[in-house]
This record gives sequence, C-alpha cells and structure tokens, in this order.
Amino acid sequence: MLKKFALSAALVALSGCASMDRSDAGVQQGMAAFRDAFNKHDSASLAMVYADDARLMPFNVPMLTGRPGIQSFWQARFNQGLSHIEKTPIEVQVLGDTAIEMSRYVVTLGERKIQGKDMLVWRRGTDGKWRIAADIWNNDQPL
Repeated sequence: MLKKFALSAALVALSGCASMDRSDAGVQQGMAAFRDAFNKHDSASLAMVYADDARLMPFNVPMLTGRPGIQSFWQARFNQGLSHIEKTPIEVQVLGDTAIEMSRYVVTLGERKIQGKDMLVWRRGTDGKWRIAADIWNNDQPL
C-alpha cells in the first residue's frame, strides 16, 4: 500500500513539472517506424525501434529481453504468415523521458484479420530518440 501511494505521489509531482516535455512527436515517429518496419517484414529494423534492454511480453510466450530475441521473435512470426499491422492510438501520455502508449491494432495473419489492444512503454534515450522499453498486447478474441 505504501509503495502504491509513493508511486502515485511521485507521478502527481512529476505531472506538475513545468519543464517537462509533454510532446509526443518523438513517440509518434517511433510508432511510424514500428509500423513501417513491421509492414515491410523487416525484423532487423523493427528490433531497432526497441531499446537495447527492451522487454517483449507476447501472449503464450515467455518474456523476451533485448533486441536479438525480439528480432528473432518478429522474424519467426513473419515466417508464419504475419504480414500487416494497422495501429490506432487510444492515448499517449508523456512524463519526461517516459511515455505510455495505448493502442488498438488489427494484424493480418494469413487470410485472417486479428483485432486487439496493446500497451507500450517508450523511453527517450540520451540520443533523443524514443524507443520501446516494454511491449505487451493481447487479442480481442482467441486464435
């Protein structure tokens, strides 16, 4: 309980910082890079949208950490027929060098269209680029 209160208090304090960059333009660029690499089936470029230590949390698969594992995951899915993604952001919240993205998606797997929702944590690196630090999603219906 105390930890939840402390976290809530910290977030409230951060939300009032006048110098905080609340622009989500960098996140929007990252989202476009993700979509473009995904739709080109370019797992190497897709992995570069993630931070070096990113965590990928797909359903029915153990969590993956780091770009090599993330690249392998996406390449295996492309090899299985995953071919296209459309994402519609629901909300993007920027708190300093961290942003939370909640979106809806439609992916194409073979002839099927699969709808779902996701939540990504984006982190701005020392180079100013936003990269995905954590990615979790689930489908609206069972496969």
